[in-house]
Amino acid sequence: MLQRVKSDRGFLTTSEACEKTGLSSRYIQRLLHEGRLDGFKASAVWFVYEDSLSAFTAQPRKRGPKGPRQSKQD
Repeated sequence: MLQRVKSDRGFLTTSEACEKTGLSSRYIQRLLHEGRLDGFKASAVWFVYEDSLSAFTAQPRKRGPKGPRQSKQD
């Protein structure tokens, strides 16, 4: 699949995006693969468009589960 890099948009590597947001590299790569973040892959390296990352981090997110629930014993 042919992808075009838009020269008028700034982009970051996933490592730089991790430092900027505190999100893990694997999570950012998953968001890119799912199309929830806008970016491109060059060889084995993913790049994230800065405006897409800013828009994603500005959205409120609910936190995931904190671990297994303990059953209530009477």
